[in-house]
Amino acid sequence: MNRFRQIFQCKIKSRTITKYRSNKTGLTISHIDAPGPIVKGYFALATEETSHDGLPHTLEHLIFLGSELYPYKGVLDLAANHCLAQGTNAWTSIDHTCYTVETAGSEGFLVLLPIYLDHIFFPTLSDQAFKTEVHHINGSGDDAGVVYCEMQARENNAESREEHAIQEAVFLNDCGYKWETGGMMENLRTSCSNEKVRAYHKKFYRPENLDVIICGNISIDKVFDAIIPIDDRVLKAGYDPYEKPWTKDIQLFDTYSSTNVLFPAKNEDNGRMSMTWKGPLLSDVKMVEAHSVLWNYMISTSAAPLVKSLIDTPEPLCSSISVSTEDYPVTLLTIIFKGVKPEKHSDIRKIAMETMQETYRGSLDMTRLKNQIKNNVANFSDKLENDPSEILAELVISDQLYGGENHSELTTFVKIFQYLDELRECEESFWKKILLYYIEEPNVTVNSIPSVKCMDDLEANEKARISKQKDALGPEGLANCGKVINECIEFNEKDIDKVEDIIDELPPIKVGDAISFHPIFTNMDSIEQGIITHEIESDFVRFYLTFDTDHLSQEDKALLGVYAKLFCDTALHHGGKEISHEEAIKLKEELLLSSSISVSGSEVESLTEVVLMFFKFSVDDLENCKEFTKNLICNKIFTEDRVTTAVNKMLSFISVGLRKAKKVLGAIDSVTKFSGSCKSSRNLFSELWLLESFKNDIPTVVKKLERLQSSLFYENKILLHIISSKSIIKDHFSARELADLTSHYNLSKANIPSRLPSYFKRQNRDPVQLLNVVSTDESSYLALSRSIDVQYDHQDYVSVALFAEYVGQLEGPLWKQIRGQGFAYSFDLYNGPASGFLVFYLGRATNVSKGYLAAKETIENILKENELEDTQIETAKGSLACGIIQKYETPSGSAITNIINIHRDLPLNHDMNVLAKISQIGETELLEACKKYFRPIFSCDANLVVCCPANKKEEIINDFAGLGLTINVIEDVKKYFQHLSNN
Repeated sequence: MNRFRQIFQCKIKSRTITKYRSNKTGLTISHIDAPGPIVKGYFALATEETSHDGLPHTLEHLIFLGSELYPYKGVLDLAANHCLAQGTNAWTSIDHTCYTVETAGSEGFLVLLPIYLDHIFFPTLSDQAFKTEVHHINGSGDDAGVVYCEMQARENNAESREEHAIQEAVFLNDCGYKWETGGMMENLRTSCSNEKVRAYHKKFYRPENLDVIICGNISIDKVFDAIIPIDDRVLKAGYDPYEKPWTKDIQLFDTYSSTNVLFPAKNEDNGRMSMTWKGPLLSDVKMVEAHSVLWNYMISTSAAPLVKSLIDTPEPLCSSISVSTEDYPVTLLTIIFKGVKPEKHSDIRKIAMETMQETYRGSLDMTRLKNQIKNNVANFSDKLENDPSEILAELVISDQLYGGENHSELTTFVKIFQYLDELRECEESFWKKILLYYIEEPNVTVNSIPSVKCMDDLEANEKARISKQKDALGPEGLANCGKVINECIEFNEKDIDKVEDIIDELPPIKVGDAISFHPIFTNMDSIEQGIITHEIESDFVRFYLTFDTDHLSQEDKALLGVYAKLFCDTALHHGGKEISHEEAIKLKEELLLSSSISVSGSEVESLTEVVLMFFKFSVDDLENCKEFTKNLICNKIFTEDRVTTAVNKMLSFISVGLRKAKKVLGAIDSVTKFSGSCKSSRNLFSELWLLESFKNDIPTVVKKLERLQSSLFYENKILLHIISSKSIIKDHFSARELADLTSHYNLSKANIPSRLPSYFKRQNRDPVQLLNVVSTDESSYLALSRSIDVQYDHQDYVSVALFAEYVGQLEGPLWKQIRGQGFAYSFDLYNGPASGFLVFYLGRATNVSKGYLAAKETIENILKENELEDTQIETAKGSLACGIIQKYETPSGSAITNIINIHRDLPLNHDMNVLAKISQIGETELLEACKKYFRPIFSCDANLVVCCPANKKEEIINDFAGLGLTINVIEDVKKYFQHLSNN
C-alpha cells in the first residue's frame, strides 16, 4: 500500500469500484468487486490516430508476439491457457485500445498479470512479426497478413463505408475521430511501417496512460504484489513528458449535409441510410439517458412512431430502424435505417422528419415512456447483480478517457438510479423539448446505395492491381517474397523449447476450491408436472418455456421464422377481448422486463429442434404475466397486414444476408448435412424460396400460421423452467401454484429430452465439395465437416474436445500454420456433439486453399511424429477447463447451463465430471483421437463448402484439384436448394 494509494471509490448499487494509483509511475489499477468463478482483466490505454495507417490496430496485434522478458511468440497466450484462461484478446476502438483476459479463479490471473503487462509495456515489435502479422506479399504475389485479412473483410462492406462517410462529415478539423484506426488496405500496403508502430508505442504505451481494470473476486493486495516488479521496471524505462490524448479541440459539423456512398452488391434491392446528430455532453448522464429513452420510444417497437410510418405500411420503405450512440465528450447519436428500398432515401428522410414533427405536435404516450424507464431501472439493476463486468468496465474506460482527475464520469454515473427516477416524473414538455432538438438541429445524412457496378469495378481494379504487382515483381521478385516471408515465419517460431521452458516454470494452476461458483439449486421434484425450478440469487423471475418441434412438417418449421417475427407484434385475445398489436406491445412494456423467442437454435446450438420462449418480470407482476404470456403463445391473431409486414421484413433481411459470405456459407453447409430439421429448414435460401412463393398469397400464410400456433400449444409437449431466488420460489410457487401453471401452459414432462440435430443428418448421401461465389465479400470462407457420433456422454468426448483445444489453441499448431502465415484471420476446429459433425472452419481468408492445406499437414505431421508437446497439452487443459467454467460465470448463466444439460439428457453435474476427466487425459488418448477422428476430416469423403470472391474462383478450384478434390461450382444457389429440398 506504500506504492499504491487509493485515489477514488464509488458504489453503484451493490457494486464497488475502487481506483488506485502508483506513487512512482502513475499507473492506475481499478477494481470492480463481483462474485463468481471468473476474474476479468481489461487493460485500457487511450490511443489517438492521425492517419489511415491503422497504428493503434497494428500495434494491438503485435503486442502479443513477444516481450522483453518473454521474447518469444506464443508465451503470452500459452501462459494464459496455463492459468485457466482461453487465451487473450483485445479490441481497438476509435479512442482507446483494450487488452482482455478471463481466468477461472484469481490464482491464475495473478500469475498471468505481470507477463501480460510486460508485453504491453515492453513488446519486442520485431520487423519479422510486423511482416507476418500486419502485411506482406507472399510468393504468389498476393497481399496477406493477419491484420490485412481482417481489414480486407471489412473495408468495403456497407457498414464500414457508411461509417467512414459519417466520420468525414461529422468531424471538420484534423482529429483522431475521423481516421480508420483499423487501417485502410492501401495504407497497410504502402505507408504503415514498423518504425511508425514503434514510435506510436513509445508515445501512448506508458504508465500514466494505462488503467488495469480487474473485475472479480480477487485480493487487491496480491494484485499490488504482482504489479510492483513491473512498476519498478517501468520507472527506469524513461519516457518523454506526458501529453494526455484527446485534449485537442474538436470541431463538429454545424450544418445539414447529405452524402451518397456506393457499396458493392450483387443486386440493388436493399441499401442503408443513417442520420447523425450531436447529442448531449457525455458528462451529463441524466440527459444522455433521457435522449436514449426518447429514441427508444420513437423506434423500439411496432408501436413506435417511426416504425409505424416507415415499416408498418402497405409499402414499407425500410426493414428495420436502430440507434447507435458514440460516447465521445459530445455524444453522437445515429439512427440507422436498414433494408432501404431503391430510390427511397429522400422519402425516408422526409417522412422521418415529418413523423417527428407530428409526434411533437401531438400527445406523447406518457404511460409507455414511463414503462420504458421502469424497465431500464429493473434491467440495469439486474445487470449489476448478474453480470456487472462489461457495463462497469466500459464505464471505467470512459472515465479514464474523459473523466479527468475528478473522475466526473464515475461520480455522475453513481446517481444513475436517481436520474432515472427523476426522468419518470418528467412532464410531457420535457420530452417534447428533446424531440424538438432533433427536429431543429442539423444532422449528417448518409445514403448507402448498393451498386453492382461498384462490385464489378472493385473486383476488376483488385484483379488489375494484383496482376500489376506480380508483373512488377517478376519471377525473381516473387521468389524473393516467398523466401522473405518464410524466413520471417521461421524467425517468429524460433526457440519453441524456450517457450515451453517458461510455461513449465510457471506455478501450477488447478481447478479447485479457489474457484467460487455461484450457488444454484435445480429442483426436479415437479418434473411430472412439466416444471423445473432453478434457485439462484436474483430479484426477478425468469420463465423459459421449451416447445417441441418433432411433430411439425418441414414447411411449418420454415414458417417458424415468420411466427417469431410476430411473437409480440400482432393482435391478441387478452382479458376477454381482442386487443391490437399496439396495445399488446404496450402491455408487454408494462409487464415484461425482457422477452424473446429463439427458433432453430439461434441462442443455443444444441437446442435447434425446440422453440425457446423467454420472459423476465418482477414477481409483483406474476399473475398478470401468466395470463399475458399465455396469450402471447397461443392467442395471437394473425392479421394480413401484420403478416405482410413480417414477410417483407424477412425478405429484406435475407437480401442483406445474401451479401455476407459467412451467412451464405452457413446456409449451404447446413442444407447439405441436414434434412427435415429446424436448422436446415430455416436458412437464407429455404426461407427465401418459401416467402417468395407465399408473398402474393398472404391469406394462405395466415391460415398456416394459425395452424402452427395451435400445433405448438395444443398438440405439443411444453416444459417450463422457472428461475428465481429461493425465497421467491418458496413464497410464490407452491405445489398448488405449480399445478395451476401446468394446466395454464399445457405442460408435459414428455418434452425431455428433445431430439438433437444429429437425428436429422442426411442418410446415405455422398459427401459434397462445393464452391459458391459471393462477389460482395473480398474474403473467402470455408466449412469442412465429417460425420462422427461422439456425443456428450461418449467415452471419447473429452479426448476429442481436448485434442481440438490442443491443436487450435492460441499459438498452438493450427494458429501458427494458418494465422501465423497470414492465410486467414480466423479458424476453428471443433466437435459438435449435438450436430454429430466434426467441423473445420476458415474465416476472412486471403488464401483459403493454403489455409486448408496447412491444417491438413498439421494433423498429418502430428501423426507422423506420433508425439505431442507436454506443455501444450497442459495449456490446452487449462483453456478447455476455462471454457467450461465460463458457462457458470453468472447466476442466470448457471441456470441456463443446467437447462441445456437437461435437454441434452445429461446429468446436472456433467460439466463437473468433464472437468475431472480433463486431468486424466494424456498423450496416448489424444493421439488416438487425432488418428480416429481428426485425420479423416481432411480426406476426400468429407463435406466441403467454400464461399469466395469471383477473382479467387479459378485459383481455389485449381488448388483443391491439386489436392485430389473436385470442387463443384454452385451456379444457381436457389435451384440447388430446391433440388436438395426435394431429396
